[in-house]
Amino acid sequence: MKFIKKIPLFFAFFLLFSCDEFQLSDSEIAAGLKSALEFGSKYALNTLNKEDGFLLDQAVKILLPEDVATIVKQISAVPGFGTVIKEIENQLVLTINRAAEASIEGVIPIVVDAITDMTIQDAKSILFSSNEIAATDYLRGKTYQPLCNVCRSVIEDALNKKIVLNTSAQDVWKNFTNCYNTVAAIPLVKLDPIETNLALYTTQKALDGVYVKIGDEEVKIRTDVNARVTDLLKKVFGQLD
Repeated sequence: MKFIKKIPLFFAFFLLFSCDEFQLSDSEIAAGLKSALEFGSKYALNTLNKEDGFLLDQAVKILLPEDVATIVKQISAVPGFGTVIKEIENQLVLTINRAAEASIEGVIPIVVDAITDMTIQDAKSILFSSNEIAATDYLRGKTYQPLCNVCRSVIEDALNKKIVLNTSAQDVWKNFTNCYNTVAAIPLVKLDPIETNLALYTTQKALDGVYVKIGDEEVKIRTDVNARVTDLLKKVFGQLD
């Protein structure tokens, strides 16, 4: 009878011991989230930091600005202009995507620094957020402006390189927009001018692609147990299952 009375006490002790054993500390949670973010971010960025990383990925491929794409489509329909304008479009799209790809090398250290500087409280709120890309949104807030500065410098250099017939993407862009804006300025024409800054536009689109790819990796590690490649990641993100 005495043995039977001791069973509940023993069982309670076992449960208490088990909870303590598997409960994660705040520092473990922070370490796990940082590890996941660094792994996912580096993987995502390395997919972009290579030839065709942007160009052949439809999720992040950079197309011409919407207003310019509309104009190009209209001009292409004019007999005799279709082939020429298509070649210009293809060259611009190729070049801006190559410029974006070249800019990614400078992105990685800035993202990693932001992850390293994350506080334990930040990590906890991010991990248990209902937002599946909470960490990505955090990184966007911390890194967007520094990345914009770094990427724009690289992208401007790439767009100014003489590639085909001693002509750069910026040369093609300026010739095209200047001709169009000259026509648009005629009072009877009533067209809006093209005011897009190609380097700034490409930079913004490149960074959109960066956060899209990082977000994809974050969702994967939150929802797919097979994406948790270390014991710490399994323990930390297992709390979300």
